[in-house]
Amino acid sequence: MDPTVALEVGLAFLTTIALLYFAQQALHRNLQRVLHRLIGHPDAALMLYWALLFPGILLHELSHWLAAMVLGVRRYRFALWPRRSGRQVRLGAVELAEADPLRMSLIGAAPWLAGLGLIAALGGRWPDAPPAGMGLWASAWNALQGLLHWEWGGAALYLVFAVGNTMWPSPSDRAAWPAVGIAGGLLGALLLLAGPLPLHRAVAGFLLAALARLTPLLAAVLLVDLPVLVGLIGLNRLLDAVQGPRDRRLP
Repeated sequence: MDPTVALEVGLAFLTTIALLYFAQQALHRNLQRVLHRLIGHPDAALMLYWALLFPGILLHELSHWLAAMVLGVRRYRFALWPRRSGRQVRLGAVELAEADPLRMSLIGAAPWLAGLGLIAALGGRWPDAPPAGMGLWASAWNALQGLLHWEWGGAALYLVFAVGNTMWPSPSDRAAWPAVGIAGGLLGALLLLAGPLPLHRAVAGFLLAALARLTPLLAAVLLVDLPVLVGLIGLNRLLDAVQGPRDRRLP
């Protein structure tokens, strides 16, 4: 394994996921603010916000439900309706019985896996061996350009937007992750310490390949989000000029 390639892939992944996190936080804030200011009624603005993201919300909650069913965890309630609790908004919910941390972690991660899987399918055939560094972003850009040649390319880009902005596990989805992460990390460390050098190389190669596959998918969502975010910021500035500044704490 080339150390330079490993460093480039690792930096590309960390940069992409950090940019995507902050871009999506800003996007959701600006989208809610724009809808609230244009419609004027908080409940109506929430319903439109929910409707715009509905395909992703459906995939998110359905993936929880199906993962729980496959793993033998009892399901109580499946909700696809927005609810407001103070300043917090919940766009959907799946109520499950308590289970062991491993199964709850897998159920919590299901929306992320399902979302990335759908985005990969929408992007068509990604390169078998994506290049390192900025080449990972180039493969994402090429995949998005390929979507524009589809008859339904606009709908596919909308799905990338809706799914990419709702696939992240919520705090409750991640509740069991620390315990599983610590246990998995300790087990992995023991295996690496006790294992032969070929095992170390195999694990490092697997992790590098996984990051090289994930980075273009995350970059594709980021490339779709950025122009939307810029447009929303511009629209909020325009509304500030026309209506006057409003309370920034409003959704």
